[in-house]
This record gives sequence, structure tokens and C-alpha cells, in this order.
Amino acid sequence: MKNRNPLSQPFTKGGAHRLFFVIAGTLISAMAVTQASAMLPTPEPVLDSSATVQAASNSSAQAVATKVTAALLSTDANGRETLVPVTANTRLQAGNIIEYQGYFTNTNPDRVRKMTVTMSIPEQVELVGSVAPDFAFASADSTTFARMPLRGQVDGQAQEIPLQYYKALRWDLEGVGLNDTVMVKYRARVK
Repeated sequence: MKNRNPLSQPFTKGGAHRLFFVIAGTLISAMAVTQASAMLPTPEPVLDSSATVQAASNSSAQAVATKVTAALLSTDANGRETLVPVTANTRLQAGNIIEYQGYFTNTNPDRVRKMTVTMSIPEQVELVGSVAPDFAFASADSTTFARMPLRGQVDGQAQEIPLQYYKALRWDLEGVGLNDTVMVKYRARVK
């Protein structure tokens, strides 16, 4: 008999408790600067481990504190957009827009010259835009990255790949001072 992982389907009955544990587990594991897969609603950031985080001092492990948040986009009575943090009590439905924000704080003793940050797009959502900072790289296979917008051959014609097929985003962040925090973000629609 196959064991089922109750955390793998956070939108089913009783999903509020599972969703809380998915968020909590993702945020806790995001504190380690390692590669990991993403879960809804918060993708895990990845810092390129190949000397991309460079401090002038020594070659020991570089310290970058990470925090990833997810917020549900809503509109107030005046038509202004507001972001409401996703919690265990948040009821997400297909079509909801979530804004993911990744915060990266340089806790090194020196300035970080270049930091490459990659955020995956969870399987349960599709990218809709609002990517910041501008000039992000994107991937449709989570391996090969190119400047946005991605282009590909469809029926023998070169055209832009729709955002819904993007699997990950990457930014090159330069000149992050001691205790400075940089933010990256994107919006996605729940499938």
C-alpha cells in the first residue's frame, strides 16, 4: 500500500494546517544556503554556491541571511492593490495571485561583490509577471537560463514563450554592502 504525503496537497480538506507546515518548513529550510526544491506557497531561494557570493576577506563559507514571504494580492474598496501575508488560515483558490518576495541580507564581514539568486516557481502556480528587479533571467526547464522574455521555436517560428511555462527566475545582484538587504519578487497565479 502506497503511503501518501499529506503535505503534498495543501489545498485539500484540512489544508490550512498542512499549508502552515509547508510555509513553516519552507521558511526554516530557506535559512540554509543550499539547493532545495520548492513547495507551495513559498519557493525556496538558492544562492549560487560556485563563488558567486564573493567577499574580499577569506574563502570560508559566506553568510547571507535569507527570508522568503508569500502574500495574497487583493484589491481594496478604492481599487488599490494590497498584499495580505499568506498564513495557515489563508484560503487559496484557483486564480488567486500570490506575490513572492525574497530578502537576502549580507551578514559577511565585507561587501558582497556579486550574488546570484535563483527562485523556483512552484508547480502549483504559474508566473504572471511583476518580476523585480528588471533584467531577470528565466528558465523553462530550471536548468538553462536566458534573459527575459524567453524565446523558442514553435511550429518552426521563433516566438516568446508564455510566462506560464517558466519554472525558475534568476537575478545577478551586485555590490551588496555589509548588513544591506536586497529584495527580489515575482507574482504567480494559483492553478
